[in-house]
Amino acid sequence: MLIASQAAAQTAPDQTASGQSTTGTAPSQAEPSSTAPSQNQQPYPGTPVQSGPGQSGDPADVAGDGTGQQDVVVRGVRGSLLRSINTKRDAGTIVDAISAEELGKFPNRNVAEALANIPGVTVGRDGRGEGRNVTIRGLGEDFALTTLNGRILPTDSAGRAFAFDVLPSEVISGAEVQKAVQSSQLEGSIGGGIDLRTARPFDHRGFHAAGSIEGQYNQFAKKGGFKASGVASTTFANDTMGILISGTYNKYKFRTDNLGEYSATDTFDLATVDGQRTVVAAPDGGGVIVPYFYSVGYVVGERQRWGGSAAYQWKPSDRFEFRLDGLYSNYTDLEQNHRVSVGLTPLDDDGNVRWDLNSVKVDSNKVATNYTVNNATIDVLGTDEPRRSITYQVGGHIDWNPVDPFKVAADVYYGKATNDTGGQNRFVVAGVPGSRAVVATREGGIPDLLLTIPNADGTIGTRTLEQAGNDDLRAHYIGIQGENISDRTQGAKLDLEYEVDNGTLKSLSFGGAYTDRRKQVDAIDNQYTTAQNFGGYPFAFSAIGANVVQPPEVTGILPKLSGDFTRNIPIFDIDTYLSSLSKAENNPNVLNPNTGLPYPTGYATQQIVPDLLASYLIKEKTWNGYFQFNLEGKRWRGDIGGRFVSTKVDSLGYGTTVRSYVVVGVGTANVVLNPIAPITGGGDYTRLLPSANFAYDLADGLKLRLAASQAISRPTFGQLSSAVDYSAAQSNTPVVTDAGNPNLKPVSADQADISLEYIPNNRLAITAAAFYKHLTNFVTTQAVPFVLVPTNQVAGAPTSFQFTEVKYVNGDSAKVYGVEVGGQYFLDNGLGVQANATYNHSTQTLGGASAGSLAGAVPFSANAKIFYEKHGINASVSYQFQSRFEVGPALYINTLRDKQDPYHELAASVAYDILPQLTVYVQGSNLLDSAVKRFATYRNVPSFYEYTGRAFFFGLRARM
Repeated sequence: MLIASQAAAQTAPDQTASGQSTTGTAPSQAEPSSTAPSQNQQPYPGTPVQSGPGQSGDPADVAGDGTGQQDVVVRGVRGSLLRSINTKRDAGTIVDAISAEELGKFPNRNVAEALANIPGVTVGRDGRGEGRNVTIRGLGEDFALTTLNGRILPTDSAGRAFAFDVLPSEVISGAEVQKAVQSSQLEGSIGGGIDLRTARPFDHRGFHAAGSIEGQYNQFAKKGGFKASGVASTTFANDTMGILISGTYNKYKFRTDNLGEYSATDTFDLATVDGQRTVVAAPDGGGVIVPYFYSVGYVVGERQRWGGSAAYQWKPSDRFEFRLDGLYSNYTDLEQNHRVSVGLTPLDDDGNVRWDLNSVKVDSNKVATNYTVNNATIDVLGTDEPRRSITYQVGGHIDWNPVDPFKVAADVYYGKATNDTGGQNRFVVAGVPGSRAVVATREGGIPDLLLTIPNADGTIGTRTLEQAGNDDLRAHYIGIQGENISDRTQGAKLDLEYEVDNGTLKSLSFGGAYTDRRKQVDAIDNQYTTAQNFGGYPFAFSAIGANVVQPPEVTGILPKLSGDFTRNIPIFDIDTYLSSLSKAENNPNVLNPNTGLPYPTGYATQQIVPDLLASYLIKEKTWNGYFQFNLEGKRWRGDIGGRFVSTKVDSLGYGTTVRSYVVVGVGTANVVLNPIAPITGGGDYTRLLPSANFAYDLADGLKLRLAASQAISRPTFGQLSSAVDYSAAQSNTPVVTDAGNPNLKPVSADQADISLEYIPNNRLAITAAAFYKHLTNFVTTQAVPFVLVPTNQVAGAPTSFQFTEVKYVNGDSAKVYGVEVGGQYFLDNGLGVQANATYNHSTQTLGGASAGSLAGAVPFSANAKIFYEKHGINASVSYQFQSRFEVGPALYINTLRDKQDPYHELAASVAYDILPQLTVYVQGSNLLDSAVKRFATYRNVPSFYEYTGRAFFFGLRARM
């Protein structure tokens, strides 16, 4: 946030909507380095300023600074947009930014959705109504580096991508997306670097405080929520010291309905033999397209988020400043998932045809559009999906100017993120075998699905799933899993600048950075112990005298969709399900079908143990050094330099080898594995990453920018694991899969940017940019044949076998290019508009062949906002649009592509200052009641559908 006094103004004033004048770009004592124009920079009239939390009513107001002078403040949406465009204009390279509307009030409901207002940025939603991750210029979250105050943020997931939902938006005061590269910046992003900024006490001189209380209501869930937040800052000791503290708490409930699975497969085909239809295998694909499973249901849950930030600043003189700041976030997400799932393939597990072949209809795309499945098994699923994330970071920073031509900046930090849910995710299944399913596809919607369960004598009549009870549902699968994840980041950075001022060479920047990251993933589950103890539907719950099945908790699933499918499903409580299984132990009326004997004591106890084969530890250390020549002429400025990067990776995974291997039949082998043992590995790489930036003032307010650079994005941590998995051998599948490759190199990119910025005054800004990226060294898989030699083979069996190892290697490539346009304009009557649009096109090569566009790359996106700020009223309506895009290949059919339909998001807010320091407000999100819809190439082959409903927020905000 920018602070300036009228006495310091260097440019002509420009009248604001309220008839007052705003000052120019001259710096105050608060921001000497970021706001001061260089000697030959062309200052722009009408640069907005901000001082204190202020009112949300009129866009400009005057407040005293305690010295007899007056500060001009610009607040609300207009102030946020003006500060963002100032950041873009004053940056050394191509940057877009967002800013808090006032102290403690960040735009949008969370950080990810606020970033979506930036050209070229699209938000990925978490399926529960919140933005979670971002895609920048067509490149997914793995190609972005997220930092906080310039420091790498740890993540609570197994990868590098930062999940923005863990951060309360109130603790962030601004964010920048760096779309081009300077050598002085940390490397690690190709799509763009995202730097979040926490508030600091010198942003607002003197004492300031703000707080809010908010109620929340989700129309679909018919549940409410509560949020409270506050922030206070003060400066003292003649404004040489300052402290800021913020805190927030939020708790709310939600509901999501979805088509969770419609995974198409084409491994079966229809043929006519002796004049009759039959089913034949199509192991290489090309058969009729049918769903492997069809699953609909709903998720209900509760989220709790609390945290805060703190900052201390000390600036005893213009030559020295010290900052200490930290952030803490505690995020808990508890979800229960209830759904019905039906396997619809034409053969049962024994190879018997279960389709009514006379009922099958197939369209011209080989999609099976109508068919009946006899002897189907209807599964009722219940899952617990907790997420318990704690993220914190603390760091110190020094800016020092020991002598006039020499400047020093030093920074050191430590951060950690944890998500301890190992052995806490529960996926439990009960089923009704011997049922019937009748399927009829629908163009652009999910198929009709009529489910009928058997009578007590096994015959099929008219009983629906909604009527199922303890006599019908039978015990089956119990999956308990989860990961304990720990990500520790620490680093230090030293930046030096020597002012030369010798002709066009103005200064030389150089320095270095060190980062040390440690990502540990410990899987804990019952996958290899007790998950299948009751597999195969051995008994109904009534047979053991257990009352497990409950009537539908939620009725009318997916109300926005027409069609005839299961909308009311019976459910069960997982704790009740698991505790009831002990009644099967030593029960003579319930026999284990595998042994013909009663289940022994302790058989129902779930053994949840470490799963070493899915666990790993990655240590990554990086040393950086850079140099940068900063150049400037009469109407231009630029920089050219290079960054030297050296990275070392140490990987610890686990694996086993085959002790003996005896084939006993098709799809079956007796395999004895050696004990699991650690597998260590590692790799290293060095890169020199050059960059150049150039800006030219074509006229007052009109700037041309050019940028070129080489950049890298590192492999995900999972891709660096050294673990090896031989488990497929147990089903006589001669494939070994590597979890990753610790010697992988980063994805590299050659990239170029050009932009044009027209910012003649503080009312109008128009920008346009074009970009091009050529990426190489994408991580891909490669099948490598090898000879498996068991270490202690059974006598008389073959001593070796032809196997294939699936390795991770660098090799594929992609190209991305596009254009961005944006603008904003403020009228004198309090109205303002802001809009932007982005078009990007991508192509990728996989295994040497063209493979369409990059997954997740949205070809076209647009944002628009209209707002009014005057007379104590602050109202806005914002709209976001994402065009259809390719999510990736279909799960089981590589020739089909999952595509997501266009998405529209409309939000609105109205606030009124009932007192200068007190505001009431109402906001609404997803006002169009939009849903996420995906299909696999053909409109009658859905792949995913998700509906979350509208949400409303109402509250009271006070400030001092």
